[in-house]
Amino acid sequence: MRFVFVLALVLMFSICAAAQNRAAGPVAQSNAATQLFADLCIPAAGNSAKLNELAERYKLRTVDASFSQKILKGGPGTVWSASNSLGEFLVISQANNSCSVWARRADAETSIQQFKRIITGAERPGLQLKVVDDRDINGQGGTYHYLAYFLSKTGQTKGMYASIGTSTSSAAEVQVRLRLLPAKSE
Repeated sequence: MRFVFVLALVLMFSICAAAQNRAAGPVAQSNAATQLFADLCIPAAGNSAKLNELAERYKLRTVDASFSQKILKGGPGTVWSASNSLGEFLVISQANNSCSVWARRADAETSIQQFKRIITGAERPGLQLKVVDDRDINGQGGTYHYLAYFLSKTGQTKGMYASIGTSTSSAAEVQVRLRLLPAKSE
């Protein structure tokens, strides 16, 4: 009798784990990356000190120094792990006051739709929104789609540059990269 009970528990656990794994697929990973971008990068918008506070509040863990230097390409900044049961995520702060969220695996189309919704949702009188790049790029691991906007107050040359790079290739090291940084219009 006890064996049947244990077997039933193992079977139930396996079914729940399988359901969680399906829920943790590419769309859920896109949702998680977009949420990190909305919760950390947008409120910090060009303020590294604010991003550090938010990373601490979210209990993000700094990554190994050698891995961090690879991500930062030897430059100054901080790289945090935001990985969880849904997937592998990084939050990156650089000296230029940029904030990036990388998702190792995510659904490219979902991520682009979510990014567009966030950026175009910011549109209102007094704010200009301009697409500055929208193209495919061949890179390591396949083709990447890159989309970037410049957001600023009407008539101002200083604002924010928001971008996303995505790949549908399973060979890509990172399938989604969201970024927000202070910039000047060209």
